[in-house]
Amino acid sequence: MARDAAEEGVIDAKHTVESDIVLVRLYGALKRLVWPEERRPANTNQGLRVWESITIETARAALPDEVTSDTGLFIHQTGCTLATGPGEYCQALFRLADEPFYYAPLGKWFNELPSQRPQDKPTAA
Repeated sequence: MARDAAEEGVIDAKHTVESDIVLVRLYGALKRLVWPEERRPANTNQGLRVWESITIETARAALPDEVTSDTGLFIHQTGCTLATGPGEYCQALFRLADEPFYYAPLGKWFNELPSQRPQDKPTAA
């Protein structure tokens, strides 16, 4: 998946940073996503769709500074909505109530990165 993401320009294979893991994970989810009534042959690569590019760039702009543990992306057929906290979640849900969407938990994925895990500190005896 990372190789495909690099080939499509999602990440720079020569200059990667740890938060690129989140972008690759998002890219993998988006490539598997097919909207109702959309026809996409599974065996052909058709490049990034416009809404995929918008979503990836929105996530890239938010990482790592604007991401908290409850940050997520509500992804829909025309792009995405970045939400953090209950108010923004409710607004996104009301706006997208009558159309299909996918939720990507960016904050959760970011917190799973090795640098975000609590370090085991030796205790003084």
